[in-house]
Amino acid sequence: MNQTVSQALARKWRPRDFDSLVGQAHVVKALSHALDNQRLHHAYLFTGTRGVGKTTIARILARAVNCEQGISRTPCGKCQACVEISQGRFVDLLEVDAATNTRVDEMRALLENAMYAPTAGRYKVYVIDEVHMLSTSAFNAMLKTLEEPPGHVLFILATTDPQKIPATVLSRCLQFALRQLPPDQLADHLAHILTEEQIAFEPGALRLLAKAARGSVRDALSLTDQAIAYSAGHVGEETVRTMLGAVDQQVVHQLLQALAQGDGKALLELSNALATASAPFGAILDELAAIAYRLSVAHFAGGLDADDPDQAALQNLQGAFGAEDLQLIYQIATHARAELHLAPEEAIGFSMALVRMLAFKPGGQVAVAGSAAPASAKAFAPVAPKASVPVQPVSKPVPVAPVKAEVPQAVPLATRPAPPPAPTPSLPDNFDESPPWDTADDLPVAQAKPAAPAPTLPAVHAQSASGDLPSAANWPQVSQEVPAKGLTRQALVQAELVEANRDGDVLQIVLRTAIKAYTEPSMVTRLEAALGQYYGSTVRLQMQFGEAQQTAHAVQSETRRQALEGAKQALQADPFLKDIQNLMGATVVSGSERTLSNTGPADI
Repeated sequence: MNQTVSQALARKWRPRDFDSLVGQAHVVKALSHALDNQRLHHAYLFTGTRGVGKTTIARILARAVNCEQGISRTPCGKCQACVEISQGRFVDLLEVDAATNTRVDEMRALLENAMYAPTAGRYKVYVIDEVHMLSTSAFNAMLKTLEEPPGHVLFILATTDPQKIPATVLSRCLQFALRQLPPDQLADHLAHILTEEQIAFEPGALRLLAKAARGSVRDALSLTDQAIAYSAGHVGEETVRTMLGAVDQQVVHQLLQALAQGDGKALLELSNALATASAPFGAILDELAAIAYRLSVAHFAGGLDADDPDQAALQNLQGAFGAEDLQLIYQIATHARAELHLAPEEAIGFSMALVRMLAFKPGGQVAVAGSAAPASAKAFAPVAPKASVPVQPVSKPVPVAPVKAEVPQAVPLATRPAPPPAPTPSLPDNFDESPPWDTADDLPVAQAKPAAPAPTLPAVHAQSASGDLPSAANWPQVSQEVPAKGLTRQALVQAELVEANRDGDVLQIVLRTAIKAYTEPSMVTRLEAALGQYYGSTVRLQMQFGEAQQTAHAVQSETRRQALEGAKQALQADPFLKDIQNLMGATVVSGSERTLSNTGPADI
């Protein structure tokens, strides 16, 4: 009894020449010119993902160089060499799987055999698949032969991971990167094959198969074989969708319609229905992002692609979303897809992604379930204050817009009364402790913007501006009053006055500091500008490097130290603290004492 075993489509429809090869036109063009002009290289490297034709092109190239009719881009396919190569039994075609032959000894044996002349063909062709799996020693063993092989040897290397191949090997090969096929071209190829095989199909089913194959011809043909078996000979769209577990486009369109209308209730009902049906939430988010991309392209390109199979459905959605809406949907969908595994349940993560799209919709209007108010009343906008419930003033009446007492947070910031300015003390109790890197308002004079009119200065400032000179006694106080920030202020409070005198309209000051960086010319320029603004005259400053004692920082430190010592003595004399120590054995942690004055912490 004869039994016929059907051949898989991927093997039956494997191309036998360059003309039947689908895609990879850039590789076919280069190899065809090389064959027609007899300009063959001794080593080729084909890279690309699985199923794009690396081994297929290697076999076609082996057939083209060994055809008995001569070297050409169109082998006859009928001679003994072509037939044996097609059947995989040509003695001079050696196909090596590098994934199982990784050792250096196996590579050496292979290269020793390469020294002998071909037995039946014109070239001895070595096809090494997944060459990146070879060990470092194996790569080193083949370098010399790969660079200067015998004239009758042709190396064809194939890999899915060219980054793992040493640069010394890459430099000895002509490299061709094979591309993944676009879904439309792959669907057309499947339609041609099924037509030749006389198998009924639906175009939508082939689009699903081509999309699931992700650019791989072999994967597409394998999935088509599975669909033929699953559907009993008729490749239908619903059958293929069920087989692949693909997302129903109508559900995705319904989700987008609910988003466009701002209908939160309908959106959550759809999400719950999908959760009940155990829908692939990751795939749905992918579809939402893909449709957002297509609508964004149509928004800026002036319309949808005429060949888009979902053109009718997307046409209704095109006017419902603005450019900002589509960007938001795409971003939230892609982020939620990556973070879906972090959710307590995938259904919860999916529902929250939908709610997020609705909540952050630019200028969106959301219909809240159970509310009689129109959708526009629930828009994301500041709540208008009601004049019937004014806020009772606590002390002095302040003219403010009346607000609703129950929801004070809804009042726009622009309508809130500004708090009265705090009184500025005439003499500060401590110097500015802003970070030394805060120099945004303390630029050199050459780069500074025109200064605004100076505010009214305190009484001491006015006396200084009238001509008083700084002295060693009052310099710690004066250095704190000079209008400066950041590093400039730190330099003033860390400096000691050495000398000050007037030479006409020029005030000459000499300061000493223990920090070398404060004596730099750029810092001197800043200090001159600050002091000149304070005294109202031109200042010439000289900074000396040395020990400084009578500084504002030293005075503040001593004041705080004395205050801390007083606090410690007060604690030791406190009767309540003594009772706690006697009854409970408590002790005061050394270094934890703080004063209650406004001089700040003691550990400066």
